[in-house]
Amino acid sequence: MRKTLILLLISLLLQSCFTHTRALDFKAGAVVENQKVKIYKNNGTELKGKVLSADKDQITITANKTKQVVKTSLKDIVGVQSKRVSLGKSIGIPAAAIVTVILIYAAFGEQPSSSVNDQ
Repeated sequence: MRKTLILLLISLLLQSCFTHTRALDFKAGAVVENQKVKIYKNNGTELKGKVLSADKDQITITANKTKQVVKTSLKDIVGVQSKRVSLGKSIGIPAAAIVTVILIYAAFGEQPSSSVNDQ
């Protein structure tokens, strides 16, 4: 039981603490080099990666999955979001995991065994 609780706790603590939340205005120059972004294209696809360069006509990124350099024209981009650390995920998930483990241990942990003596 104890090994299961430790495994559950470790798996919850190692969850991703990053999230793509902040929308960037590509036209205003908010995208900078070495920034991790998620690009939404007008054909419905998404690209995640690290910005190599951004100018007024296109953005060039290194894709996370394929590690290839991808150039995307401004007219093909619907939206751009940056990747940042989520404080809620960083604190909330481990806190919830710890509370859950404590509650499970309190409910199913070491309980005194009851023996009935028939005399």
